Amino acid sequence: MAPTQDSFPVRTVELEDGRRLAFEERGNHDGFPVFRFHGTPGSRREQFPGEEATAGLGVRLITFDRPGYGRSDPRPGRTLLDVACDAARLADALGIDAFAVTGMSGGAPFALATAWSCPDRVTAVALTCGIAPLDRPGALEGMHAPNAREFSCAAQEPERLESLLSGGSLAADLPADEVRAFGGIDGLGEALAPGLAEAARQGWAGVLADDLAFVRPWGFDLAAIAVPVSLWHGDRDSLVPFHHAEHLAARIPGAALHRCRGEGHLAMFGRQEEALASLLPQRIR
Repeated sequence: MAPTQDSFPVRTVELEDGRRLAFEERGNHDGFPVFRFHGTPGSRREQFPGEEATAGLGVRLITFDRPGYGRSDPRPGRTLLDVACDAARLADALGIDAFAVTGMSGGAPFALATAWSCPDRVTAVALTCGIAPLDRPGALEGMHAPNAREFSCAAQEPERLESLLSGGSLAADLPADEVRAFGGIDGLGEALAPGLAEAARQGWAGVLADDLAFVRPWGFDLAAIAVPVSLWHGDRDSLVPFHHAEHLAARIPGAALHRCRGEGHLAMFGRQEEALASLLPQRIR
């Protein structure tokens, strides 16, 4: 592992196939390790919860750029389980045996894949506004139109997906109520900016890879996840409708679903500290 030149502190690890995986750590370095899977789009620079809250919980929070995002080399055709393998190799490089995982929105499927593939290492899972499998009937019902078009294109005309993505913008495609929520959480805009800027470093490579992975069979059985899973989801979320959380909770044994009444997608940034706290060993005994 070696530091690289960047406008933000960043470290990389070289994997067996020669790819570089970029990551950063926050919080308490001697604390309980938690791997955070960023959203779609997103990057290791997502600052949720904040440094003070993370350190105060006694958590060593590790976030890495998925292949194609930020400073991580691309991996064409990557699957959810490929990214789970990258997470396990990063844990190996850091000398971490047991760890918890958390994922928001598009990060949730990767967190679940890691829990499934590393049952002897992952201690618990916390998801916020997470995407459920998209290759099922009704998966796009109630979803904001630009999101639904994006996933439909990924499933039916993947060769057109990049041009579709290039024709929109994140701010323009957000529903009006989500934009209002964006302004309603203190510091959200300022905190999101670094993560989104880094997400776009390689253009649409990361988003394309995520979308294609979401619409294909996930490659593992949700019912076989054997660690505690907690979900937080707003019942007014139009980007990832609440039925996604219901689908996951109904299929993951013992999953605890927290319905956040009256809250939308972006409001879940305000739930990150609560989700992170749920992963501490003393909370899951």
